[in-house]
Amino acid sequence: MPELLQDPFIQSSALPLLVSLILVGALHLLRRPLAAAGIAAGFLVVFALVVGLPALPPPSSMGKLFWSSAIGLLLGVAADAAGLRGRVASAGLALWLAGSLLWIALPVLDSMAAVVGFLILLAVAAWVAFARGSQAPGADKAESPTAPAASLLALALAVGGTALIGSSASIAQMALALAASAGGFLLWNWPVERHGWGLPGRVATGIAVLLAGVLTLFTQAQTAVLLLALPALLAGRVSHFVPQGHGPVGRAASSAAVTVAAVLPALAAIGAAYALTGGEASPY
Repeated sequence: MPELLQDPFIQSSALPLLVSLILVGALHLLRRPLAAAGIAAGFLVVFALVVGLPALPPPSSMGKLFWSSAIGLLLGVAADAAGLRGRVASAGLALWLAGSLLWIALPVLDSMAAVVGFLILLAVAAWVAFARGSQAPGADKAESPTAPAASLLALALAVGGTALIGSSASIAQMALALAASAGGFLLWNWPVERHGWGLPGRVATGIAVLLAGVLTLFTQAQTAVLLLALPALLAGRVSHFVPQGHGPVGRAASSAAVTVAAVLPALAAIGAAYALTGGEASPY
């Protein structure tokens, strides 16, 4: 890898942003509804480039995260291509998330604190999977991508920022890389929305939950503050209260407002983590 790409800042920002822009664009040309799969695919590419391709079976929680994310991406793309929507798609997403969390958490589920953390993560996973489960069939495909992508951006930022403050360098890198990948997708859909979100996009949000699981269960970071970031999942509801502008400028402003509203809870979580450490940032 060139020396420039060995810089941690590049690895967690510019590199995943560029990879996401390329993959979202390529998938758009291949099959437009698959564009959101470029987020998770970009995350996996950057993981392999920065951390390396994990062994099988994976000996570490980060290795399990990688292969769980890869399985989720494949399942999401296959289900979307098969036209699965509504409750069936949500149930499949929930099973993947629950199974992945259990696989990751199993080695540490011998303490009450870990069990409580695991149950909270399962509840968040259920929200991610079923929040739109009551929608009419086909609604996922038409769903505006800005709000859910902004929610993903916010959650990944919260996990990455908390991990950075908690000196969890590898988790911070990968969470921020996921945020940058979401940013690449958002750039493709700004000022004009071009893509749907669909199951591949929801899988990417699930990856953020898995990252939060690794951070919560395997580090000493102040992960309770991540609860402050959960309102970011309501960005879709916030969008109903944001004036919908007319013309390219108005639509661009509306999308930017929704993104800002989603990111604010993440900033609150990062600020709380920083305060709880006594104002000492990670040396990373």
